[in-house]
Order: sequence, then C-alpha cells, then structure tokens
Amino acid sequence: MNQEKIGNYISKKRKEKKLTQEQLAEKLGVTNRAISNWENGKNMPDLSLFKPLCDELDISINELMSGEEIDDKQYINTLEENIVNMVSNLEKTKKKKWKIIIGIIVLLFLIIIVGRIFYMNYEINMKYDSRVMTCEFIDGNIQYSIKGQSVINSYHTCRKLNGKNVCFFNSKVWLQNKRRSNWEYSQSMARLLEGKEVQFGSYDMIENIDSNVEVYYTDKSIKEIKKASNKELKEIINNSYLMCKSD
Repeated sequence: MNQEKIGNYISKKRKEKKLTQEQLAEKLGVTNRAISNWENGKNMPDLSLFKPLCDELDISINELMSGEEIDDKQYINTLEENIVNMVSNLEKTKKKKWKIIIGIIVLLFLIIIVGRIFYMNYEINMKYDSRVMTCEFIDGNIQYSIKGQSVINSYHTCRKLNGKNVCFFNSKVWLQNKRRSNWEYSQSMARLLEGKEVQFGSYDMIENIDSNVEVYYTDKSIKEIKKASNKELKEIINNSYLMCKSD
C-alpha cells in the first residue's frame, strides 16, 4: 500500500465532504494530529478505523486501501491486490515487532551476563578495624590476622623508604561473598559476647623480613603502592593505619 497516495486520497475526500481535520477527528474519536499524519502519509489509520473512516468519507475500504476511486470492472482485481498487500504489510509488521522483542531479550541477557561477571569478580575494600585486624612479628615473619571473617582476600607488599622497611596490607572481599562475610562477623560477635572462641579468621604473612619495619593497613591497592614514587609513598603512609612496628 502506498501511504502517501492513501493520505492524499483521504485529504481529497475529506475536503469534498467539506470537513476540517478537527471535525473528522471528532467524528472518529482521534486527535487532529492523527488525521494530519494520515494525510501526510506518515501513518495509516488503525484497522479498527477503516470502516468508520470510509463511512464518513463515503468511500469503500477497497478505495481507501487503493488511494483512488475504483470502477466496477476494476473492483475485484483491486480488492484481491489490496488484500495481498495488507497481509504482506501485517507480516512485515509482525516480523519487525518480533525482531524488536528478540533484540530486547538478547540485550537483557547480555546485561545479566555482564552483571553476573561483575558480581563474581568485583572486590570491595575492607575498612580498617583495630579490634579485629592485628599484626605481630613471629620468628622474623610478619603475621597479619583478621578475626571473625574468613572469606577475605588479603594482599601485601613492602617498600624501602629512607633506609626503613615499610610494609602494607590491604584486605578486600568479593562482592559475591559480602553477605557471607557479614554473617560470619555477626556470628563471631555473638560467640565473643557469650565468652566463646571466635570461629572464623583470615591470615596473611610476609616472610623473612629485615629489621626496622613498620606495618600499615591501607585502602590503596597494592599495585598502586608498588608504582608509587617516594613522595607518593609518604602521602599513602600519612593516610594509612600503623598496625605494628619492630623494636
């Protein structure tokens, strides 16, 4: 169907009936813009409006679909052609809608996959808590402990600064383990209040460390600390928490 041709025909028949767009719109229960869009060939009337529109313009549905007046000899052939065109247009519309639906489903599926990957691989910094985070020197090694939680990932590095060993620990928890971590913490606190031994814990160790050592807990990533200049390292130390140091 030629929408532009149909639109011109609607406009022509409306004017022959001496109807304004507003009057025709009121009779059909649609907006003025809808009539304008039909006549400009932008849109087609809804199928449910074909008969009321044809009644108002005193034309047949076949003529509406053809966009022109049809004599009796042409009527059957034109009718068949219009039916075929309408079915074809409906099929195209259905296919387009299905493509849109499938596209949306695929997009949602990809969002779920990306979200799942993010959820499984994203780590959250643990805030320093001196009540549960401790360090101590044992036989030339530094042992860093977190009491009350086991699903923790701990990282460490050491740097030389002005002839002194400066070591850093940083702990993170996978986003997927955050709920487990919170549960372990609440269980541990409950056992502590009952005078029982804390059942969960996490440990990390730096072995064979030289003397003259300061150990800090930091919110900075270990990669960032390894790449930091001495000036940047001093700034990181100022914003970190001193946990222990050698005598």
